[in-house]
Amino acid sequence: MMPRRALTLVELIVVILLLGLIIGFLYPDLDKLFRARRMEESADGLRSLLVMVRSRAMHEGIRYRVQMPGTPDPLDKHAEKEVDVPIETVQPEVFRQDRPIDFPDSFVKIDEEWTQQKILQDGIRCVAVYYGTNFDETQGCPIVGPAITETKWEFVAVTFNPDGTCDAATFRLTDLPHDVDASSIAANRVLDLIVDGRTGQTWFQRAFLIEEKRVMEEYHASPILHMDFNQPEPITEANILTIHVDQRGIPTSRKPAAQTFEQSSGQ
Repeated sequence: MMPRRALTLVELIVVILLLGLIIGFLYPDLDKLFRARRMEESADGLRSLLVMVRSRAMHEGIRYRVQMPGTPDPLDKHAEKEVDVPIETVQPEVFRQDRPIDFPDSFVKIDEEWTQQKILQDGIRCVAVYYGTNFDETQGCPIVGPAITETKWEFVAVTFNPDGTCDAATFRLTDLPHDVDASSIAANRVLDLIVDGRTGQTWFQRAFLIEEKRVMEEYHASPILHMDFNQPEPITEANILTIHVDQRGIPTSRKPAAQTFEQSSGQ
């Protein structure tokens, strides 16, 4: 058998250049993919924490709380409702009642292994935690909901009760820097993790554009989805009525995106 000829230096350089060109073409798509994955992993991690806290509250028969660092005491009437929005990644904190009989309003922070896990991935910030949902419009910003460019915003503690109920609340997450130009914000760079206070159900959905909100209003479609939604395709009049539902009333596919809105509007 004849020995194989090794690559010459010129051939090796050509191969390296070709690989560089291929990576250069693919990098934008790969970057978007990895960025979206970090966002979803952070939302999934936060959801898992909330599920764990709810389970412990029910099992132990005491109230638990989840909040971000710097959140004011909900019992302090004089505390500022709006606090500084973190400019870097910080992790959620967990509190529980320490004397539920004598002092039911007394909570202590839990410093145990399960509360010290890395929930939010590097570069992911929680820029607001507020009761209920918020789809208000902000001048100069293309998406609805709390403006992620604000230096101060509302942060509340989400309380979980022994009966399985909790505060209905929303955690707004983003991978954008604090000094981003508001007019350049893309909807899929912001995720809302929403908690249903009656059942504890938790899901994430990307922020909606103002145009999407208006289309939903026109078709009486609810923006509260009750299922994960992070499709980058915009919701338009052309796709909002496209829906595929099985016998249980559950979408058989997460595409096209608008089917979720149609299902939500009928609830």
